[in-house]
Amino acid sequence: MHSAGTTIEGPWDKVLTLIGQAHTVLHDKGLVRVHSDIRVGSRTDKKETMESKVASVQRVLTKNK
Repeated sequence: MHSAGTTIEGPWDKVLTLIGQAHTVLHDKGLVRVHSDIRVGSRTDKKETMESKVASVQRVLTKNK
């Protein structure tokens, strides 16, 4: 979780299932309306993870000090 939301990483079917489950839990707790904004990114040229993206930014910041 971060200031702009929550990042979820994984296969399409599992991520969408997780989002659906989150909505169900909230509805079961009495919320009548739940809204999710979803931003999706994918690439086929290389494997990236959330951790590798953070590490890349940290390397750039360290290099520029």
